[in-house]
Amino acid sequence: MALSVKSVGATFPSSYSTQVIKKNKMNGSGDARSAPTSPDKTVPVIDRSKVSPEVLQAAEGMESMFLDYMMKVMRQTVPKNDMDLESPATEIYRGMMDSEYAQKIAHQGGVGLADQLIAYLETRGYNLPQGQAAQVEVKKAKEKP
Repeated sequence: MALSVKSVGATFPSSYSTQVIKKNKMNGSGDARSAPTSPDKTVPVIDRSKVSPEVLQAAEGMESMFLDYMMKVMRQTVPKNDMDLESPATEIYRGMMDSEYAQKIAHQGGVGLADQLIAYLETRGYNLPQGQAAQVEVKKAKEKP
Protein backbone atom coordinates (compact mmCIF):
# COMPACT_ATOMS: atom_id res chain seq x y z
CA MET A 1 0.00 0.00 0.00
CA ALA A 2 1.52 3.31 -1.10
CA LEU A 3 1.59 6.25 1.24
CA SER A 4 0.03 9.43 -0.01
CA VAL A 5 0.40 13.09 0.78
CA LYS A 6 -2.90 14.86 1.27
CA SER A 7 -3.11 18.44 0.03
CA VAL A 8 -6.04 20.80 -0.13
CA GLY A 9 -8.43 19.27 -2.64
CA ALA A 10 -6.02 16.62 -3.97
CA THR A 11 -4.11 13.52 -2.97
CA PHE A 12 -0.67 12.86 -4.44
CA PRO A 13 1.19 9.55 -4.19
CA SER A 14 4.39 9.93 -2.19
CA SER A 15 6.40 8.46 -5.06
CA TYR A 16 5.05 11.04 -7.53
CA SER A 17 7.61 13.75 -6.78
CA THR A 18 10.54 11.33 -6.94
CA GLN A 19 9.30 9.95 -10.27
CA VAL A 20 8.99 13.43 -11.76
CA ILE A 21 12.39 14.52 -10.44
CA LYS A 22 14.04 11.40 -11.91
CA LYS A 23 12.30 11.96 -15.26
CA ASN A 24 13.42 15.59 -15.39
CA LYS A 25 17.00 14.67 -14.50
CA MET A 26 17.00 12.11 -17.31
CA ASN A 27 15.87 14.50 -20.04
CA GLY A 28 18.42 17.11 -18.86
CA SER A 29 16.57 20.16 -20.05
CA GLY A 30 18.03 23.46 -18.88
CA ASP A 31 14.71 25.30 -18.85
CA ALA A 32 13.41 26.84 -15.61
CA ARG A 33 10.11 25.05 -16.20
CA SER A 34 11.84 21.65 -16.06
CA ALA A 35 11.16 21.36 -12.33
CA PRO A 36 8.38 18.97 -11.26
CA THR A 37 4.79 20.15 -11.70
CA SER A 38 1.55 19.24 -10.02
CA PRO A 39 -0.37 16.31 -11.55
CA ASP A 40 -2.90 18.52 -13.33
CA LYS A 41 -0.19 21.10 -14.20
CA THR A 42 -2.17 24.00 -12.77
CA VAL A 43 0.59 25.09 -10.40
CA PRO A 44 4.00 25.44 -12.06
CA VAL A 45 7.03 24.66 -9.94
CA ILE A 46 9.85 26.95 -11.00
CA ASP A 47 13.53 26.24 -10.48
CA ARG A 48 14.60 29.78 -9.59
CA SER A 49 18.29 28.97 -10.12
CA LYS A 50 17.64 28.65 -13.87
CA VAL A 51 15.71 31.93 -14.23
CA SER A 52 17.47 35.08 -15.38
CA PRO A 53 18.04 37.50 -12.49
CA GLU A 54 16.12 40.32 -14.19
CA VAL A 55 12.99 38.21 -14.65
CA LEU A 56 13.25 36.87 -11.11
CA GLN A 57 13.64 40.37 -9.67
CA ALA A 58 10.68 41.68 -11.67
CA ALA A 59 8.44 38.75 -10.67
CA GLU A 60 9.36 38.98 -7.00
CA GLY A 61 8.88 42.76 -7.11
CA MET A 62 5.39 42.32 -8.53
CA GLU A 63 4.51 39.74 -5.90
CA SER A 64 5.91 42.04 -3.21
CA MET A 65 3.74 44.93 -4.42
CA PHE A 66 0.68 42.68 -4.46
CA LEU A 67 1.32 41.41 -0.92
CA ASP A 68 2.03 44.92 0.37
CA TYR A 69 -1.25 46.21 -1.06
CA MET A 70 -3.13 43.19 0.29
CA MET A 71 -1.79 43.79 3.82
CA LYS A 72 -2.62 47.51 3.58
CA VAL A 73 -6.22 46.75 2.62
CA MET A 74 -6.49 44.06 5.29
CA ARG A 75 -5.38 46.56 7.96
CA GLN A 76 -8.07 48.98 6.78
CA THR A 77 -10.74 46.40 7.56
CA VAL A 78 -9.87 46.40 11.28
CA PRO A 79 -12.28 48.74 13.06
CA LYS A 80 -10.79 51.76 14.84
CA ASN A 81 -11.20 51.95 18.59
CA ASP A 82 -11.00 55.02 20.83
CA MET A 83 -8.89 53.04 23.30
CA ASP A 84 -6.17 52.27 20.74
CA LEU A 85 -2.85 54.01 21.08
CA GLU A 86 -2.79 54.77 17.36
CA SER A 87 -1.01 57.79 15.96
CA PRO A 88 0.08 58.83 12.47
CA ALA A 89 3.60 57.67 13.37
CA THR A 90 2.30 54.21 14.26
CA GLU A 91 0.47 53.96 10.95
CA ILE A 92 3.63 54.96 9.05
CA TYR A 93 5.67 52.39 10.99
CA ARG A 94 3.13 49.63 10.34
CA GLY A 95 3.05 50.51 6.64
CA MET A 96 6.84 50.31 6.42
CA MET A 97 6.83 47.06 8.38
CA ASP A 98 4.20 45.57 6.04
CA SER A 99 6.31 46.57 3.03
CA GLU A 100 9.36 44.84 4.49
CA TYR A 101 7.34 41.73 5.33
CA ALA A 102 5.99 41.66 1.77
CA GLN A 103 9.51 41.88 0.32
CA LYS A 104 10.79 39.12 2.61
CA ILE A 105 7.82 36.87 1.83
CA ALA A 106 8.20 37.35 -1.93
CA HIS A 107 11.95 36.73 -1.79
CA GLN A 108 11.55 33.51 0.22
CA GLY A 109 9.04 31.82 -2.07
CA GLY A 110 5.93 33.92 -1.56
CA VAL A 111 2.43 32.76 -2.34
CA GLY A 112 3.14 31.55 -5.88
CA LEU A 113 2.42 34.71 -7.86
CA ALA A 114 6.08 35.15 -8.84
CA ASP A 115 6.22 31.55 -10.07
CA GLN A 116 3.10 32.12 -12.16
CA LEU A 117 4.63 35.25 -13.69
CA ILE A 118 7.93 33.50 -14.41
CA ALA A 119 6.13 30.56 -16.04
CA TYR A 120 4.11 32.96 -18.19
CA LEU A 121 7.19 34.92 -19.24
CA GLU A 122 9.12 31.71 -19.98
CA THR A 123 6.40 30.39 -22.30
CA ARG A 124 6.14 33.69 -24.17
CA GLY A 125 9.89 34.19 -24.59
CA TYR A 126 9.94 37.61 -22.92
CA ASN A 127 13.27 36.82 -21.31
CA LEU A 128 14.99 36.21 -24.66
CA PRO A 129 16.95 38.88 -26.55
CA GLN A 130 14.80 41.09 -28.78
CA GLY A 131 15.21 39.35 -32.15
CA GLN A 132 15.31 35.84 -30.74
CA ALA A 133 11.80 36.01 -29.22
CA ALA A 134 10.26 36.65 -32.64
CA GLN A 135 12.13 33.65 -34.08
CA VAL A 136 10.73 31.41 -31.34
CA GLU A 137 7.17 32.54 -32.15
CA VAL A 138 7.71 31.84 -35.86
CA LYS A 139 9.13 28.39 -35.07
CA LYS A 140 6.12 27.59 -32.85
CA ALA A 141 3.72 28.69 -35.58
CA LYS A 142 5.44 26.43 -38.13
CA GLU A 143 5.32 23.41 -35.80
CA LYS A 144 1.55 23.62 -35.37
CA PRO A 145 -0.31 21.39 -37.86
